[in-house]
Amino acid sequence: KAFTVNSTLSIIYSRKEYIKMQIQQLYYYMELCRQKNFTEAGYVCNMTQGALSKQIKKLENELGVTLIRRNTRKFELTKEGEEFYRYAQEITDLYEEMLRQIRKKREIRIGSMPVLAPYHFARIMADFHEKHPDIQLIVDEKKGRDILEDADSYDFMILRESLIKDRKKFRFHPLYEDRLCAVVYEDHPLADRKEIQLKELEGETFIFPLKESGSYEFFYDSCCKAGFVPDIQYEFPQANTIMSFVKEHVGITINFTKVFEEVSLSCQGIRMIQLADDIRSPISLIYPKKQWLDPAEKMFLNYIRSL
Repeated sequence: KAFTVNSTLSIIYSRKEYIKMQIQQLYYYMELCRQKNFTEAGYVCNMTQGALSKQIKKLENELGVTLIRRNTRKFELTKEGEEFYRYAQEITDLYEEMLRQIRKKREIRIGSMPVLAPYHFARIMADFHEKHPDIQLIVDEKKGRDILEDADSYDFMILRESLIKDRKKFRFHPLYEDRLCAVVYEDHPLADRKEIQLKELEGETFIFPLKESGSYEFFYDSCCKAGFVPDIQYEFPQANTIMSFVKEHVGITINFTKVFEEVSLSCQGIRMIQLADDIRSPISLIYPKKQWLDPAEKMFLNYIRSL
């Protein structure tokens, strides 16, 4: 502990006398209780034994009780001294938490699944920063499962809702909802169709995102619900890579409409086919129900809600 705090804590004593006790004195007392020796505690507190003794005596005079028995060789607290130590711990813990919250750097950590570019989240961040230049948004882009495993380190998460198994623990604010589509190479037998059933892709070779990305699980489950298990030959982290392999006739894929529209601008030779199954996957801003939001987080959440 650094014993340099000059703040004053006001306490109303049971006798209704108004007394003032410095937070610093509580730290002195707690250190003495830890060291069980005035000399050692004085050294840690950067003061002489005599000066520390005076501070403790001052506390006892203010409280009107004896905190430490001085007629024994062994360091020993009185019953009141033990009770006061518990209160000192609670008060200093609360004081330090107050300082952490007040001094907390105005930054918001967001764990986000990859492939946010098609949804133009960068534009949202830029607009928020323009309105609130003192609040820094830090986005950590990872696989969905990795974000969930490290959920405590984020203020918010941006994920497909299908990844959340225990929905009772979280609050959701929908950001985007996208529709699943098929993506095939331009001379594929189905390429000229405007719409197909997902079941019609049974027997095809598939190229998928990486496992535990969130998208992989959603695509796989969608195929299973359609009545078949997809034959997945390749997995890649980036949509651009997946589409380039489709272009080269290595296989086909299923993906989201907006992702295809974004990637197709730089990847010719592929076609999108809508799925009559109308399979959709909402992406939400997610945070724990029990989480206390600080002012910066509330400001960000209110901004998102206003969009």
